[in-house]
Amino acid sequence: MDHDQALVWREQWTGVDVLVLDAADEARSGDQFPGVAVVRAVRDAVPAGGPLVIVVTGHYLHDGLRHRMAAAGADFYYLRADLRRADELLDVVLHPERHRRGVPAVRDRAGAQAVGVSATTDVEAVVGWIEAEGIGPDIDPDAPIGRADPRSRRWLRARRAAAGAGGLKPVNMTTGDAPQGHDVPSIRQLGRLWSWAARVKRRDD
Repeated sequence: MDHDQALVWREQWTGVDVLVLDAADEARSGDQFPGVAVVRAVRDAVPAGGPLVIVVTGHYLHDGLRHRMAAAGADFYYLRADLRRADELLDVVLHPERHRRGVPAVRDRAGAQAVGVSATTDVEAVVGWIEAEGIGPDIDPDAPIGRADPRSRRWLRARRAAAGAGGLKPVNMTTGDAPQGHDVPSIRQLGRLWSWAARVKRRDD
């Protein structure tokens, strides 16, 4: 099934032993990692135990995806090429104890801090708020068209709402320090966080 079909399920997850999940959907205009929402939905539906969740992705090095999948509670996290053969996947399913559990740590912690991600930041709440409001394309730093009416009070309200949703603190995008005289993140910071957490990189390094 696709991600949207999986998100409709609730009690059905109690009858599932193993979920093999593709993390990304590069064709989406919003959050391009809908697999995160699926893992969160599975864990909410079956909080005790539940399916063994095996995430496969072509974006293995993506720090935002790593951060989000770890927080969601994925059991395994693989580069798609590492599970290309059926016998390789089967071994993980039947003998999970032989394999490394969990999601690899974020590689560039300074990069995460530079967009305001700390131990107290609820990245999922910020991403969810941006997705629900539909402002991702407006603030995405890689989008070809910028936001309309950049000096509108709407954007100040958006900054405050996004910060309140996930406890996001403002940071100086150059130094990573708290900027003087600012109590909410800038639109530029929100855009960088959105890109870091919810958008596929044009080129994985």
